[in-house]
Amino acid sequence: MKMIIVTNGNLAASLKESLAGYFYQPDCRSIGFCFPNHEIGTAELAIYLAQCQEKNPQENFLFLVDDFGTTAYNETVLLLRKTGLDCRSLVLTGVNLPQLIKLYGLKDSVSLNYLRSLYNSCSPAAATVPAIESCDAFAS
Repeated sequence: MKMIIVTNGNLAASLKESLAGYFYQPDCRSIGFCFPNHEIGTAELAIYLAQCQEKNPQENFLFLVDDFGTTAYNETVLLLRKTGLDCRSLVLTGVNLPQLIKLYGLKDSVSLNYLRSLYNSCSPAAATVPAIESCDAFAS
């Protein structure tokens, strides 16, 4: 599972740098969306997702986003829907360092569905699953 930190400004880069204090060369991506050129962040994210898909077409994605409704959140969700990756992605809002450390330690040992159920049972407002009703794998 690929972990991607997506925020407005440079928070994503700062969080990834802080993560390096706990894990040796953390394998996660950080992307910042900066006003007024948020298209640069969108393009960077699109390129990264395409590269991941080339390497592993079945890859799952865990996005840690600063806040619901921000440019970073909106651009990420729109891109996931556009590329059809919303069914294999989990977008969590309210990213913070303790959450990042915990999820980084879990990302390669648990499934996306497990993380989704964990967050939905603890804090339904924190877990955001774009267009989940269109995903056959998660239909009830």
